[in-house]
Amino acid sequence: MFDYIEQDSFLHRRNPVIKLAMIAVITVIVCLSYFPVLPAVTFLVFFFGTWIAGRIPMRNLLRRLLVFLIISILFMISMLLLRGLNEESEIVVRFWIFGWTRRDFVHAVTLGFRILALITMSMGFVLTTRPGDLLLSLIMQCRLSVVHGYAAMAAYRFLPELQEQIDAIHLAQEIRGIPWNKGIGSRFTSPFRVPLPLLCIAARRGERVACAMESRGMGRKTKRTFYKKMKTNRADWLFLLLSVLGYAVIVWILIKFNAYRFSFASIQ
Repeated sequence: MFDYIEQDSFLHRRNPVIKLAMIAVITVIVCLSYFPVLPAVTFLVFFFGTWIAGRIPMRNLLRRLLVFLIISILFMISMLLLRGLNEESEIVVRFWIFGWTRRDFVHAVTLGFRILALITMSMGFVLTTRPGDLLLSLIMQCRLSVVHGYAAMAAYRFLPELQEQIDAIHLAQEIRGIPWNKGIGSRFTSPFRVPLPLLCIAARRGERVACAMESRGMGRKTKRTFYKKMKTNRADWLFLLLSVLGYAVIVWILIKFNAYRFSFASIQ
C-alpha cells in the first residue's frame, strides 16, 4: 500500500529530511486546528501536490486512499453516535435517542479530514522517497549513528513484507492440515496462530542483519565512506521555505475569515 514509486519528479529530487521537516511542521499546525477547513485544505493540497509535483497517477492515489477514506468515514460515524448520546443544550438535529449540536458535527468532520490529511502527507512522502535515501539523509544531515540508521533501515524494509509473511504462514499451516478461517472456531483462533511464527521470522531476519552489519565493521570507526552522498541544495531549502510560507498564508487567510479555531469552545 505504501511503496516507493520510481519517477523523475520535483518531489523525488528533494532531500528526504527537508520533506520530513515540512511534514512535521504542517502536522503540528493541522493537529492544532479544531475546525475542518484547514484539514480539508491540507488534504487537497497534498493530494494534488503528490499527483502533479510527484507525477503519481491519479488512479494509483485514489486506490491507495480508498481504505483510509472508509476508515475516516467510520471514525466520523462512530464519533457522531457516541456524542449523540450526550444530552446537551443547543441540539440542532435529533434522531431517535440521538441528539447532535453543531459542535458535534464540526468535531466529527474535523477528525475525518484530519485523518485524511495526515495519511495523504505520509503517503506523498513514502511514494516519493527512496528508503535508502532517507537513511543516508538521516545519517548525513541529522548526524544519526550509522548503527542505528541501518537498524532502522532494516525495520523499515521489513514492515512492507509483513503481509507476505502472514500469507506464507497461512499457506504453511493449511498444507499441514490446520484449517484457516473455516468455521466459527477457526476464525476465532486463526489470528492467535500468527504471532509466534512471525516472531521467529523476525528474529531470524534480525540475526542475519546483525551478522551482516558486524561483518562490515559497523560501529568500529567514527568516520565511514559512502558510495552515495545525500546533500541539501538551494532548491531544497527554497522548497521548505516556500512551503511553510505558503501554508502560513493559508492559515492567516482562514484566521481572517474565522475558519481556524484553536479549541471547540469557540464553536457556537
